[in-house]
Amino acid sequence: MRDDLAEYVGPIQDRRRGEALGPSSADSCYKQLAYKYLGVAPSNVRSTDAADIGTLLHLGWSAMIRSMYDPSEREADVRVVIPGMPRPGAADDVDWEHRIVTDLKGASDRNWQALVNRGDVYPSYWRQLTLYAYGLHIGHGGDWSMRVVLLNRDTGERAEFVREADLEEARALVAKLVGRHEQLSAAASFSALTVDPLAVVDNFPREGRGPGSGMPCDWCEFLDLCWPTPTVDGGTPQSETVRDDAEQIGRWAQEYLEAHAEESKASSRKSDAQAFLKGVDGVYPLPDGGSVKITTVGGEPSRVPDCDAMRARLEEAGEEVPMTWRRRSSYPRLSRRK
Repeated sequence: MRDDLAEYVGPIQDRRRGEALGPSSADSCYKQLAYKYLGVAPSNVRSTDAADIGTLLHLGWSAMIRSMYDPSEREADVRVVIPGMPRPGAADDVDWEHRIVTDLKGASDRNWQALVNRGDVYPSYWRQLTLYAYGLHIGHGGDWSMRVVLLNRDTGERAEFVREADLEEARALVAKLVGRHEQLSAAASFSALTVDPLAVVDNFPREGRGPGSGMPCDWCEFLDLCWPTPTVDGGTPQSETVRDDAEQIGRWAQEYLEAHAEESKASSRKSDAQAFLKGVDGVYPLPDGGSVKITTVGGEPSRVPDCDAMRARLEEAGEEVPMTWRRRSSYPRLSRRK
């Protein structure tokens, strides 16, 4: 499959080294960009299966748009020049008549359900679209809307999310990417003349949250290069990066305490709201626009093994109760002090 899709996979997945930054770089970790731009060899092999499926979905969507619409009304794979941006982008779908720019995203069933229930997609999805909308506004005028079409790779279900473009946010993103591109270009020139690329990469900050945190780290080709192996007191790769920095440890402790307080409040709010919603299945309007579908699930009793009864029966028969070791996860306990 990879060979068959080679001519499409490169441009769509944006994995090329040393290339100018474009809209797809808007949510990349700064250190990840440095690894790629400076030509460092990846340390982790990542499965291309999900990317290949995404490529096929994009190709199918493009073929559908081309077969159904005149290019003057709606067009697929539109090259979008964004003023100031080092490299143009390619929008999946541009509705010229209604001024809507669309990005197609694929997700696993679990991820799809979570986003649909939340009522919004990840902020990173909107950032790339914001740049496209900005480029289309500058190049063609008018106010543009952004749409994410989220496809469930497991079931084929589709959900759509729409919002208006924020041009001020777009200008800030352009300035951020232009600055990063200039710094990476300067670093590449310095690295080629005097220093090993890995030493230069260390000058760029990590913006991912480390192994086990999802995007971008768990899918990064440079995970093992970027995060150290834990070696002291059962630490994590993340804790090893701050072990000798009291200020950073204090910063993450503050983050933990604030998040814990917010989590407790959110849990109470969710529980209160849930009590008002059980058994009132149907579709209802939301105060902030749109609608919500409520479906009552679960609640039915099911048979499960009775461990206490099994233990009692074994003991009555004089049999030894089988035991096994279970590793308990360690965790930090924080006590606020004055």
